[in-house]
Amino acid sequence: MGLRASEWITVAYFACLAGAAAVVPGIGRRQRGRAIGTATALVISVLTVVAFGTPALVWRDWMPLVYILLGYRLPALLVTGTNEVLERRLLSLDRRWLGIDVATIGERAPRPVIELLELAYLFCYPMVPIGFACLYIAGLREESDRFWTAVLLAVFGCYGVLPWLPTRPPRAIEGAPQRSSGLVRRVNVRVLGLASIQLNTFPSGHVAASLATALAVYVRLPSAGLPLGLLALAIATGSVVGRYHYAADAVAGAALALLGFAISRFV
Repeated sequence: MGLRASEWITVAYFACLAGAAAVVPGIGRRQRGRAIGTATALVISVLTVVAFGTPALVWRDWMPLVYILLGYRLPALLVTGTNEVLERRLLSLDRRWLGIDVATIGERAPRPVIELLELAYLFCYPMVPIGFACLYIAGLREESDRFWTAVLLAVFGCYGVLPWLPTRPPRAIEGAPQRSSGLVRRVNVRVLGLASIQLNTFPSGHVAASLATALAVYVRLPSAGLPLGLLALAIATGSVVGRYHYAADAVAGAALALLGFAISRFV
């Protein structure tokens, strides 16, 4: 049967990562290159097996979740420092666009609103599998390739530029707000401490993945896509209010989601 469009996107992304490992300077380049090259070879081997050996297996439809996880973590191996100039520009855009002291935005909003936004942000992790499961349960497995094309284009566009645009999340620069001790906030910070690469992605991968998921589901299943779209909006808002991301991260992530979705319609 050959590779699907979303699988070709995966191959291209990991091949680019392997190429970047050979040219990005820094200490330990050989070790980083070996790790990324090994992961790239493994992904391509798996894709070869599923494409030409077992095209009908259900797990092929769900494998992009693994590609996303690897695609998120590997670029961090190429980062040796953060771009302080870009950080200052992103903070300046926050102040200009929002018109307030963004570091204290969590202090001004009502606590229930902040907790709801924190809860929404926590859903950025299961958002993609939830969206795909909605299509699967509805009997729309034929949408798999279009769904993953939209999502992978969006998230790989965010992760792939990390070696050249590495920044710290705004909360790491501004410090924790005084009212940041809510239960959901503590859970979010704990999850980030355990699972995050401790770097900010510009554009925001969470916003890009969430919105791309909502759009891909909505086009075939509006009853599920609409609430997912509202959740994606809350995730984007919570990412800025909680200072997990800069406002420009969220805007750029949403733009990538729209682009990925538009391209996916041609699959």
